[in-house]
Amino acid sequence: EDRIIYRMARLFGECDVDVPPDFVAKVHEYIGIWQRSGGLRLALRRARDNGYTQPIAAAFIEQGLRPQFFYLGLAESQFNADAVGTPTRFGFAKGMWQFIPGTAADYGLRVGPLVAERVTDPDDERHDVQKSTAAAARYIRRIYQTDAQASGLLVMASYNWGEGNVIRYIRSMPATPSERNWWKLVSRYGDRIPRETYDYVFRIFSAAVIGENPRLFGFDFDDPITAALGEGERPPAPPETSAAPAPAAAP
Repeated sequence: EDRIIYRMARLFGECDVDVPPDFVAKVHEYIGIWQRSGGLRLALRRARDNGYTQPIAAAFIEQGLRPQFFYLGLAESQFNADAVGTPTRFGFAKGMWQFIPGTAADYGLRVGPLVAERVTDPDDERHDVQKSTAAAARYIRRIYQTDAQASGLLVMASYNWGEGNVIRYIRSMPATPSERNWWKLVSRYGDRIPRETYDYVFRIFSAAVIGENPRLFGFDFDDPITAALGEGERPPAPPETSAAPAPAAAP
C-alpha cells in the first residue's frame, strides 16, 4: 500500500524522496474514510454507468495531464453533471466540475439564463459533460503553468481554493521543486489553509491511490481508469525504483 502512495506521488510530480511519514499516514487515514463509506463506490458506479470515465480520463490525457485527475470530479460533484453548489460571492457553481459563472465563461462555456438560481439549467453548458470536462482539463493545464507547476497536489489545491491564494504562499517558499510541494505548504502554512481545501486534496489523492489497485484496499472492483481506457491508452508510469523507503515485509 505504501509503495502505491509513493508511486502516486511521483505520478503527480511530487518529490517522493522527500515524502514525510506523516503524509503517508494521513493518506492512509483518508483511505480509511473511503473504506468506511460507500461514497467512492457509488460515485465510480455513476461515472461508469453513465459512460463518463473514458472521456474524462481521455480529456486529461489530451491536455498532457495524468488521467488520475479524473478523481477531481469525485471531489467536486461525485460525478453528478446536474450538481449545483451553495451560494458564493461569485455566483452558483454548477455542473460536474463546479465552475462559477466567470470561470465558465473564461473557458468557453455558455452560462444559462438560470445563472442566478440554485437549480440545474439545461441551457447551461456547465452541465454538459463533454464540454465542461474539456474546459476543466484546459483550466487545470493552465494552473500547471503558474507557480504551482511542480506539484499536482498544489494544482488540486488551486482548483479548490483559488490559484491566487495558493500562489501567494508558494512565492514565499524557496524557488525549487523540492521545496514547492503540498507537504511543504502544509508544514509551513497549515493553519492558513482552509479545512475544505486540506480535505479536498487528500480525498482526491487517496481515491487515486485506491484506484490503482482497489482490491488491495478491500474494494470489489478493478481500476476504473484502466477498465475504461485499457492498458495501452494510459500514459507510461514512472519506474518503480525510488529512493523512498520500501514498506516493511509483512510478518
